[in-house]
Amino acid sequence: MSRIWQSQPREVLQSWLDAILEEASDDLNDWESHFISDITVRLANGWSITELQERKLESIYAEKTK
Repeated sequence: MSRIWQSQPREVLQSWLDAILEEASDDLNDWESHFISDITVRLANGWSITELQERKLESIYAEKTK
């Protein structure tokens, strides 16, 4: 049976966002910048993000930060 997906804790998601904004904001393309901005607003408002959004956030984090 497949494992049910569970989101990372908000603190982890926020740390990914913070690292991206601090280390790589100049390296983001337009789509990535818009995506990061949207996710930042969602988390600031206490809204959830989807599994695909979280995977993309993690991908950007892994690719763009040290």
